[in-house]
Amino acid sequence: MLLPQVDERIDDLQYENYNVPALMYGYRKLVQRSHNVNSATGIHEFTEEDYVDARVKKTYAITQHKFRAISDAVELHTLHVLNGYMKSIVNNKNVSDRHVQSALTAQQYAEYVESLSNQAHPAEIMYGNGMPSELRDYNAKLHAADFQNNKFEKMSALKSTGRKKYSAQSVTAASNKAESLYEDALERLGEIWSSATPAELYELQTWMDREIDFDNGFGMSMSIDCIGMPRVRGSRSSHAMDSGLPKLSKRIKRRECQLIAIRAAACAIAFEPDADENDAVSAEDADKFRERLKNLLSKNKKY
Repeated sequence: MLLPQVDERIDDLQYENYNVPALMYGYRKLVQRSHNVNSATGIHEFTEEDYVDARVKKTYAITQHKFRAISDAVELHTLHVLNGYMKSIVNNKNVSDRHVQSALTAQQYAEYVESLSNQAHPAEIMYGNGMPSELRDYNAKLHAADFQNNKFEKMSALKSTGRKKYSAQSVTAASNKAESLYEDALERLGEIWSSATPAELYELQTWMDREIDFDNGFGMSMSIDCIGMPRVRGSRSSHAMDSGLPKLSKRIKRRECQLIAIRAAACAIAFEPDADENDAVSAEDADKFRERLKNLLSKNKKY
């Protein structure tokens, strides 16, 4: 059985789908340290370990479970089919749900179908419901302000180089309009924050690129300009302080859930019952962890 390769592939899929990249100003955030310099080019060369959100490398050991002596022809055939499906998914090939269903028991397939809609990963719990609707209104106002600010900057650049003869008044008017639009956007964000419950504030904050605190006076990490305006996660603006979001792709999750379900079904056939019991305990522990995590996040939302 390809268990180490299967476990590695499951981790790869989970990392691809649930990892929240630490993006500052549109680029991965670097750890503050000295970097390797290529002696030939004199250019800094960054490795995965140089980034704040660097992926931790894992090793995947061969299972120590005792194999069963299988004499049932149906079980042998099913195990052969399951191994083939695991190999296909590990090699990034598609396996249809119809084929998965044919190789699983009714209960196993029902659990697989349920897993597709379960929000089990922290990233799914935090971001799986999408951007709060209130922030869409703020985003629209912010985009309008950015558009006007870009217009002002273009007018200013063309005037300074002599390529366009804009009057000083028109350039100033464009700048003032951009500032007014940024004020409107920040005022709208303030309204959203002031009317939100503690639970809603917690959710809203998880979607922002910086800490939002309108009571902090001059210590606020906000200002009425393109650089200091708070950005919603997922923003493509070069001024966003932390714009990372997980993919949360249904296609990737389906492949992950398929592989987990097929792996569990294959192990149930291939290994002695004590291995199944251990797997059941692990699954139970995983469910308990998910429940504790949801409860913890729920408590955090209350404060």
